[in-house]
Amino acid sequence: MTPQQIWQSQATEAPRISLEYVRNNVRALERRTRGRNSLEYGSCVLAIVLSAWAGWQHFTTKPIMLAALAWFALWSLYYLYVWSRYAAAESVPEEEGVLDTLRYQRRQLVRQRDARANYWRRFGPTLLPGCALMLAAMTLEFTPVPWGSIGFMVGWLVVSLGGITWFVKYEARRFQRDIDALDSLAKAD
Repeated sequence: MTPQQIWQSQATEAPRISLEYVRNNVRALERRTRGRNSLEYGSCVLAIVLSAWAGWQHFTTKPIMLAALAWFALWSLYYLYVWSRYAAAESVPEEEGVLDTLRYQRRQLVRQRDARANYWRRFGPTLLPGCALMLAAMTLEFTPVPWGSIGFMVGWLVVSLGGITWFVKYEARRFQRDIDALDSLAKAD
């Protein structure tokens, strides 16, 4: 076959995708987003309750430790607000067609990717003062200084923040792969 014959034998129509298939994918994305956000919100509420309880029960005579716990509680509220603003799941449009639903899905994937890509820019600088207050409280308000607890806390912070960073980047890459797959559909036209 000549190149012209090959070119003329190609299908002229775009690949057909059923509306129900696209809607199922969008609903699955919405469910995953709502589940992840519920876990995040529940963790923040638990952190607020534990900070308040620990401050009230154990550290009423230690003002720096109380300030650190208050900072973490306020940070959790800030996290709830910012995360719900940037990564909340929007409801799926039920009356739209295939192309509009695909555009909606792409917008949601971009939104989730961007929320994770800018994760540390939003949350890192606001979390570090609480960590510094906690370390200051442990060295200034406790006698003898609990070096073992300080070492554990620093190690826990490094490991947990490293794990969170890896996971957030992994999720951002996964969302980018989904965006690329949707974009490949547009190139098929």
